[in-house]
Amino acid sequence: MSNKQKKQTSLWVAIGAIFLIILLIIWLTVADLAGDTDVAAFVAPVFNTVGNLRI
Repeated sequence: MSNKQKKQTSLWVAIGAIFLIILLIIWLTVADLAGDTDVAAFVAPVFNTVGNLRI
């Protein structure tokens, strides 16, 4: 792989990472504004149900 190709690949990886970070910030902002940030409240009942299963 030539030096030019490596630089182009690095550029696209950086652009992709920045894009994902921006999406994460938007997602967290919308969740915060909606008051839906308590992920543990959603996950806990699932773990309790799975923990109570007997095989």
